Amino acid sequence: MAHKTEIPTEEIEQLEKATPQEILQWASGKFHCLCVAASFGKDSIVLLHMLRTIRPELDVIYLNTGYDFPETVEFIKTLERDWKLHLLEFAPRISVEEQERTLGADLYHSDPSRCCGIRKVEPMARALRNYDAWITGLRRDETEHRKNIRVVEIADELVKVNPLAAWTAEDIWRYIRENNVPYNPLYDKGFVSLGCRPCTLAGTWGRFERAGRWAGTTKAGGECGIHITSTMAEYGDPADPPAVRQAPDR
Repeated sequence: MAHKTEIPTEEIEQLEKATPQEILQWASGKFHCLCVAASFGKDSIVLLHMLRTIRPELDVIYLNTGYDFPETVEFIKTLERDWKLHLLEFAPRISVEEQERTLGADLYHSDPSRCCGIRKVEPMARALRNYDAWITGLRRDETEHRKNIRVVEIADELVKVNPLAAWTAEDIWRYIRENNVPYNPLYDKGFVSLGCRPCTLAGTWGRFERAGRWAGTTKAGGECGIHITSTMAEYGDPADPPAVRQAPDR
């Protein structure tokens, strides 16, 4: 992290009424060390499309968990090529094979929080040490856990910007249709929310679109931990194994 950025409360309040594009413009001008976290689901694709005309060279952080759907892997390759994304891929400290050998073949089911900690939370904590702020595709209507998110949130001096907080799933799909934005083919196969292959179900499983995530476990419909401050704090200063493609020094 380069330095602490002070943001007046009134400035944050004004952003609650801004459009996603205006919020992205603000973040782009406010922070030099800025990135966008992309799962390459519909929400992050909309943000990446908007950023093409706002800050196309922005670092795109992608967590390669080793459990991605093949369709997602191919979609990322295509979009990286076609949109010339500055993609920075971060991997867990241990491979899927090592994890399954030492911790069990179904850790994602027996202890999903630990699996997410290894394969998502730790790599993201490591990636974000390079930045003052990061952009996410979180929306308030996705799940009960996200209904109170703010457009700008600050935790441990790291600023999180959620430009799509006030948008609904309908808003996202309308933008995709109107702008002819490519999207992950898994949506056409019935998936509503995209996560890791072993713990994501197609179809609608509850009131919220994330209800099909971690179905049948204690984590059902919940959060991996990346967007929970207390969980991220556990990984505040991890050892620094190389990323698949390491972010440049700043």
